Amino acid sequence: MNSIAREAAPESAKNATKRRISLAGRLSFAIAARVAVRRLPIVPDQGYLSITFDDIPRSAWREGGPILWRCGVRATYYLSGDLCGKTVEGRAQYRRSDIDEIFAAGHELGSHLFHHRSTLNLHPGEIRNEICLNDSFLREVVGPKFCAGSFAYPYGEVSVAAKILVSRRFSSARGVSPGLNQQLTDRDLLRILPADNIFAAEIDWTAIFKDISRQKAWGIVLAHGVDDSGHDYSCPPARLEAILAGAQAGGVSILPVRDVMQRLAGRVELGSDL
Repeated sequence: MNSIAREAAPESAKNATKRRISLAGRLSFAIAARVAVRRLPIVPDQGYLSITFDDIPRSAWREGGPILWRCGVRATYYLSGDLCGKTVEGRAQYRRSDIDEIFAAGHELGSHLFHHRSTLNLHPGEIRNEICLNDSFLREVVGPKFCAGSFAYPYGEVSVAAKILVSRRFSSARGVSPGLNQQLTDRDLLRILPADNIFAAEIDWTAIFKDISRQKAWGIVLAHGVDDSGHDYSCPPARLEAILAGAQAGGVSILPVRDVMQRLAGRVELGSDL
């Protein structure tokens, strides 16, 4: 799509060198990215937009939350339990009290693997354990009956084993490849619209919203932090506000990932613990 200027995968590629992904892992990634386990079943009845935050840096809630509230928008926050209360690369990550506030405000809590590890470096048993650890963490914080319905692959890196396991447990899964989601899009590797500084400067958001409305497509915005630090993986507050205002002005409905999936796939059945 011309409106999305460049591939979002360099985040994955840049970090893959540090993580020393094996040749087998890279091959698994290539296969998983091309073979769909499930696809979106129906054409959306209108254009949709979802706002998502990964990891999450605390600013995604402390700065991003008030912006969402002012615009009357609910988002999806993909959490990794092991990051709770930590500082990563100089940035404070979310706290347990933030989870309570996010959930109470009606936002969706999604899963992002407990230790935020690339699935390309994990065997199936380890992936299953990471999912279950994060499920347990979220139930401990939110409540014993809580079950996350949406998933995002850390770094956007998906192995064949991860895709199969995730498809059995979650209603959808999101990667980091750019584009819009339409009928027959891979439901277990949903595409994104990057809002972080490293990619978003090259995106024509006005054209994106026109495409979403005209094509009746689903755009999923991805950010990490929300601040003016200039960090590669942060979205300035003004940009988030402009994205929300532009989508609303263009008649695009803004809903959490879970809510859009319910509209596109009907009643969503979640798998039990793996």
